[in-house]
Amino acid sequence: MSSQYLHIVAFNIPYPPDYGGIIDVYYKLKALSNAGVRIILHCFEYGRKPSKELEDLCFKVYYYPRKSGLKYLLHSDPYIVATRIAKSMPERLLQDSFPVLFEGLHSTAALGKCAEAKKLCLVRAHNIEHLYYRALAGSESALYTRWYLRREAKKLKSYEAILHQADYVLGIAKHETGYFNEKYENALFVPAFHRFDEVISREGLGNFILFHGNLGVSENSKVFLKLAKKVLSKLPYEVVVAGKNPSRSFEKKLSSYANIRIVANPADQEMDELIGQAHINLLFTAQATGIKLKLLHALFAGRHCLVNQDMVEGSGLDKLCIIADSLHTAEAQIHELMQQPFTQAAIQERKKALKDFSNRASAEKIVRILA
Repeated sequence: MSSQYLHIVAFNIPYPPDYGGIIDVYYKLKALSNAGVRIILHCFEYGRKPSKELEDLCFKVYYYPRKSGLKYLLHSDPYIVATRIAKSMPERLLQDSFPVLFEGLHSTAALGKCAEAKKLCLVRAHNIEHLYYRALAGSESALYTRWYLRREAKKLKSYEAILHQADYVLGIAKHETGYFNEKYENALFVPAFHRFDEVISREGLGNFILFHGNLGVSENSKVFLKLAKKVLSKLPYEVVVAGKNPSRSFEKKLSSYANIRIVANPADQEMDELIGQAHINLLFTAQATGIKLKLLHALFAGRHCLVNQDMVEGSGLDKLCIIADSLHTAEAQIHELMQQPFTQAAIQERKKALKDFSNRASAEKIVRILA
């Protein structure tokens, strides 16, 4: 059992673990703690409160306010970095020799000082950020937001060179790890951390199709609206779309489709039940960035997973999914899958393939770096 200490700098308070990047951070904390690592957590605070759960899990927890305002938009660094600069953080990071893990480019403002001090520095790459922001801009209709996202993408592309100062970049997807390794020669694939210890998918038949995600993100809502209009509204099956913060406009557009039901802001237990009960988890995305935690959730807990190529790009999970390369193909596959019970053989295949996505195995990769 390791007695290694590790600083982790998080872009937000990682509790509750209720959205993509934060899920990875929180379950990484748990897995490393279970591996004997004593964690000194530094997190930027906005929209979330200090957490006793984190204070019980970590050796120490420090909170720093995330800044906001026009002057940070005008900063030469990306807004997501410039608003996460805290004067007291470098002092705390440099008062010992412990390694530092920075969660995302967002949190790397102190990376240069830590590298100069010869501390072992790791950066978790949740995405290739400039590509992620460029894709967000492409799906955004509001002029100001689109301008901000494009400007941020340009800054992030330039700022990314800071990764030369990291000892390791921990890629979350295989294809992105390859990108970072080619540019910085220091990347290691560490799969996404999640909350499942084992596959709990159910055999048999469900009676509805589920699409889930953060519906407040325009990319997700636009993808579903297109699917609803072109395919789902014409099907003789119930369709459930579940997730955080659907807009009134989104709800209004779906209200004319008799077979589509919205579940807004479901609690974790309700979402788990929807994923477990659905016969098909329908997972489409407009961009192949990072790895989608909702895909892992569906594979560990759901039945059939019907996805587009971008959803599984670089994940190594292609063989566990049915891939639709067009809306016409998706419609045909839905009709076929709705008649196919999910089998024990499929569950065993998942159990075997998802061993590589074990939190324990991923934590051990990081512990070996720290040793």
